Amino acid sequence: MRTFCIILGSIAAVLGFLLSFIIESFAYIPVVAGLILGGAALVLSRKKGMRESVPKLIIALSFLAGAITTMNLFKEQKVANDVEQVEKEEKQKEKDLEEIEGIE
Repeated sequence: MRTFCIILGSIAAVLGFLLSFIIESFAYIPVVAGLILGGAALVLSRKKGMRESVPKLIIALSFLAGAITTMNLFKEQKVANDVEQVEKEEKQKEKDLEEIEGIE
């Protein structure tokens, strides 16, 4: 059971880490799975008196993937802000031209 949790937890942690760079919104699913399976492997390792380094590594990698995903979700969307700013400037220019034409 410990080996099963380690294998699946490792796959989930690595998948969560990779998805945190590619598709941010779906990365939380494998991150949570990695945390749960890493925690289960850690508990089983402590009960059997085996090494705890691999389950701790799985948990650490899952936390790292979760932190990167959260950071990417709160990162500013500079392109979207620039497009909105350009649209506002164009509307302002059109209004200014209409005012100038109205004065003449």
